[in-house]
Amino acid sequence: MSIEIEAFTRVEGNGGAEIIVENGNVKEVRLKIFEGPRFFELLTLGRNYWDVPDLEARICAICYLTHSVASVRGIEKALKVKPTREIELLRELGLLGELIESHALHLYLLVAPDLFGYSDALRMASKHGEIVKEGITIKAFGNHIRELIGGREIHGINIKPGGFGRYPTPEELEKIEKQSKALMRFARRAVGIFASQEPFGAKVKYHVATDEYLVGEKLIASDGDSFDYREKIEERSLSYSFAKQSLYKGEIFMVGALPRLMLKNEKLTPMAKKLFEDHRELLEQGYVSLNNLAQAIELIYALERVKEITKELLDRGIDGENVPIEVQEGEGIGYAEAPRGVLVHHYKIDEKGNIAYSNIITPTAFNHAMMELSLYEEAKRNYGTLDESSFIQRLEETVRAFDPCISCSVHVVKL
Repeated sequence: MSIEIEAFTRVEGNGGAEIIVENGNVKEVRLKIFEGPRFFELLTLGRNYWDVPDLEARICAICYLTHSVASVRGIEKALKVKPTREIELLRELGLLGELIESHALHLYLLVAPDLFGYSDALRMASKHGEIVKEGITIKAFGNHIRELIGGREIHGINIKPGGFGRYPTPEELEKIEKQSKALMRFARRAVGIFASQEPFGAKVKYHVATDEYLVGEKLIASDGDSFDYREKIEERSLSYSFAKQSLYKGEIFMVGALPRLMLKNEKLTPMAKKLFEDHRELLEQGYVSLNNLAQAIELIYALERVKEITKELLDRGIDGENVPIEVQEGEGIGYAEAPRGVLVHHYKIDEKGNIAYSNIITPTAFNHAMMELSLYEEAKRNYGTLDESSFIQRLEETVRAFDPCISCSVHVVKL
């Protein structure tokens, strides 16, 4: 027999699962991502490099800016363009804004109802309105930063190879600096809330992340390796999913907030570092559900880092100068950390400046196998001990812990 979850709730995109049971035991779980195939790699072929980041920003409405940054970084590496410190800081500021917006959406509106025993955030607000309001306030702040750096809240077109279409003013940066400090109290409360969540899901064996906190030149893993994705990551297609799965050295792995904290906690800002140390023993248990707590700690990191960046930019002054670009043949890989984990944009550019090859791997595609394993572990642990409604609820909570962006994950290059 099989148990079908036709559509996961409180996640971005369309996906479900099939739990196959034989002789009273869970034999297999299939994570079915059936969002319609999208052909962004093919759509970029033959396009001029300048147009590509704007096109890639359409991949996702939630993490469009990370797609823009990863795309631009891949293009700049192919064309041997080195951005200035100012440009790098402003891009990081945009990534932080997107992380704040996305984590707040996930934690307060999608996961918190599970902790407080409600089916959605609207019902939860009837008795815990203050918490919901705090989450919406933090989310709005992240949206504001993203709009400023990306050009608009959704599918922005301001991040360009070599710089930006428009640079922020000192007055706009000063406003962000003041607001980031005011929101710290709300974010610290969130850490306490999500630290109380009971761990569940599978235990993570391998973590993978970029070598810098939100961008990187290489990927790193919990076994100490540093590598390009082509060297150690294997992609494979599935008969029941439009999203591919990925393995690291043939093993299942995880990307996202939890791997970032475990691999890069020495890069955390002071308060985030303290909170990580306070909860290190819990986080080291490795259950995927601890990704929620990791995101809450990252909210603290992001708010602190926003303040650091805006102060440095204000002290330096804004030059607002783009780096000149000389068209040439080349190849480049752009790595960035989306809120959900590592994002890869890989391009080859011909002598005319047109895209000759494109490959994109998103966090949810990286996490697909780990999500499937976690569903299997939870199904095996709870089948026969919970009624069907509670059983499905626990499996959905397991999926939500990954904060999946299913729409991002369906990249099909060949049919």
